[in-house]
Amino acid sequence: MFGLSTRTTALLAGVLFLGACQDEPTAPIAAAPTTPQLAAGGNGGGNGNANGRSSLELIEDDFADGLIDKNNVNRYREYAVSAPSKLPRKYQTSERGKDATYSMVQMAKDWASLSEATKKEIKDLRANGFGNLKGTRETPHFVLHYTTQGDWAVPTVDSDRNGYPDFIDAAAKSWEEVYNREVNQLGYPAPKLTATADGTVSNKFHVYFKDMPYYGYCVPENVEYAPVNGFPSGTASAWIVVENDFVGFPRNDEDVTGFETVRTGALKVTQAHEFMHALQFNINVYQSGWLMESHATWAEDAVYDGINDWHWYINRFFASPSLPIFNRYVYGSAYFQNWISENYGVDAPRRIWNAARSMSAADAVKSVAFGGSWEAMTAFLGDQVTMDISDFTTDATSSIQPSPARLLRKTHTSYPVNEVIPTATKQTANGAPYGLGSNYIEFTPGSSSGSLTLTFDGADDYAWRAEAIVYGNGAPTIVPISLNKGSAGSVVVSGFGKQVTRVLLAATIADRDGIQVPYSYGATVAGATLATQ
Repeated sequence: MFGLSTRTTALLAGVLFLGACQDEPTAPIAAAPTTPQLAAGGNGGGNGNANGRSSLELIEDDFADGLIDKNNVNRYREYAVSAPSKLPRKYQTSERGKDATYSMVQMAKDWASLSEATKKEIKDLRANGFGNLKGTRETPHFVLHYTTQGDWAVPTVDSDRNGYPDFIDAAAKSWEEVYNREVNQLGYPAPKLTATADGTVSNKFHVYFKDMPYYGYCVPENVEYAPVNGFPSGTASAWIVVENDFVGFPRNDEDVTGFETVRTGALKVTQAHEFMHALQFNINVYQSGWLMESHATWAEDAVYDGINDWHWYINRFFASPSLPIFNRYVYGSAYFQNWISENYGVDAPRRIWNAARSMSAADAVKSVAFGGSWEAMTAFLGDQVTMDISDFTTDATSSIQPSPARLLRKTHTSYPVNEVIPTATKQTANGAPYGLGSNYIEFTPGSSSGSLTLTFDGADDYAWRAEAIVYGNGAPTIVPISLNKGSAGSVVVSGFGKQVTRVLLAATIADRDGIQVPYSYGATVAGATLATQ
C-alpha cells in the first residue's frame, strides 16, 4: 500500500472546436503540455525531431496565453495560410504543419465578433488568392480550382496530354476514391451542400490548390447550432484547401524519395484527411479538436493503407504516455484510433462520431467502443508499446518506423532497484500517469542473470493496472500483475539474462480520475521460477 491516498479529478479531455456558435529514448520524459496540441502541429521534419512548431502553433499558444487579441489572432491565422511573409517575425518559421483546420474553425467561431476591418482584410486575402485559380476540373462530386502560373502553380507536367496536369488528374481520381470509401463504404454522411470561398452555395464540393506550409485545411461555412440535450452540437458546410505541390514535405511509402514531381502519396492522404473533416462537420462541428484530428488522420490509413504518411506523427504521440489519452498529440493519436478500429471494428470510429453528437469524445469512446468501462485501456497498455496494430505487424514493412523507446520513463541495468515516484508539485512534474495515462520502465540484464522479481505499489484509490512485458525469442509476452486492494503486487520472470533479454514494467490508470498519481516499484535478480502472486 503506497503511502498516499488522495483523489483528484482528471483533466478535461479535449476542447470544443466551437464553444458557442532527440533526447536519448531511454531518458526520463520531460513534462508535457496537459492540453491537446491542436493547431496545425508541425511534423518536426519527421521522426528525427518531435519538437518542431508551425506558425499556427506559435500563434495559438500566444493567443491562449492572452498575448494576442481576437482580431489580430484571426488576421495572423489567415496570414499563416495565405501570406506568411505578413506575419510578425516571431511567428515566421520554416516548419511545415499538418493541418490548419483547427485555426480555421476558431476563426469561424470568432467571425461575428471581429471588426469590419479585420473581416475585410481576411476576405480580401482569400479573394485575391483564390481569384487567381483560373483552371477548373469537375468530377461527379467535386470541383477542383487550380493554376499553372505563379507561386500557386501545380506541377505542370501533362504526360498523357489530356489538357490537365498529371497532378490534377491524380487529385480528381483520388477525390472520387475518397468519396467512395468514406461515404459509400464506411457509411459517413455526405457533406452538406458546400459553399465556395466567395460564399456561393454549390451542389458540388469545392477544392482549392495553393502554395502554403500546410498539407491542407477544411473551412466550415453556414454553421448551424443545434444542441442535443444541452450538449454543444451543430453542422456546417465546408470547402477545402490543399497544398499545390508538396515540395519540402516529408516522403512516405508512395512518394519514396519525397522529390517526385507529382507527390501522389501526400496528395491522396491529404484529401482523405480533409474530406473527413467535411463529413465530421455534418455530424457535429462543435466536437473536440482531439476527436476531429485523430479521426481524420485515421481516415488517411482507412482510405489509403500503405502510404503511411501518418507514421511521422507517432513519435510525438509516444513522447507523452503519462497524459490522458485524449490530451495527447492529436495527429499521432491516430494510433489509438487505428487500435480501436482493429479491435472493435472498422465501423467503431463512425459509431463513436454518431454518439458524439450528444456527448464528449471520451464518453463516446467509453460507451460505444468500450461498453461503458475503461478496462480496455489495460489492453492498450501492452499493445501501445509492442506496436500491435496491423501497420507494424502484418502490413508490408514501412520505411517510416516510429520508436516505442520514446514511451520509456527510465531504463535500469543494475540491481537491486528501489524507486519512489514522489508527489508532483506546482513547480515540479513527476511524470507519473494521469487517469488514462501510462508509464513504462525498462529492465535489461546488464551483468545480471537469474529470475527477475518486479514489485509495484500505486497510490491507493485509483484504478491501477500493471503488467510485465517480457522480451526474448519470438513475440513479447504480456504477464498481468495481480494487484491487491492497496494497488500492490509483484511478478517473477525466470530466465532473465538468458532467454529473456528485456522486461518492461507497464502501469496505467484505467479510469479518468488521477493527476500525476505517484507510485513505487522495485526489482531484484535471483534464482527463481516463473510465478505471479
